[in-house]
Amino acid sequence: MRFLGDSIIPYIGTETFKLGDTLQNVRTYLKGNKIRFNQSVNPNKGCTPEVPWTFIEIEKSITLCFVKDILFEILLENEYKGVLPNGCSIGTKMSELEKLDPTLQYNDADEDFISENGYWIGDEIETGLICSITVFLPEVDSDDFFEYEWLEKYMKKA
Repeated sequence: MRFLGDSIIPYIGTETFKLGDTLQNVRTYLKGNKIRFNQSVNPNKGCTPEVPWTFIEIEKSITLCFVKDILFEILLENEYKGVLPNGCSIGTKMSELEKLDPTLQYNDADEDFISENGYWIGDEIETGLICSITVFLPEVDSDDFFEYEWLEKYMKKA
């Protein structure tokens, strides 16, 4: 599938899937192009506020994450071949990425790396290779993300 090689653009998404888009638009695109996907919902029971998140998984390589039907995060892994603006992709050596992005910081809580350039990286300790790349809306990095007030801005655009 062509979009498995789309460029990865921090704070924007990929060439095909744009952060801030709606669940309805994404589902319409997938169905219109006969792209198979799995959809699931995490109701976030017990969280305050209790806001369900919807996930669409495509080809076990792209996971699109929605809150109140707004795409806020894209996880890329496995067969995804797209590259970040710095030239790194899944399968790149972490040592190479560390040279290209001095802003990388290890995040103990999620056991990944956070870049000030708008992406998160998962790596395989055994191989030293990047195994996942996540891009997200700028608001995901804010302290008040889980208050969801930022959603209003995106819902108006939808």
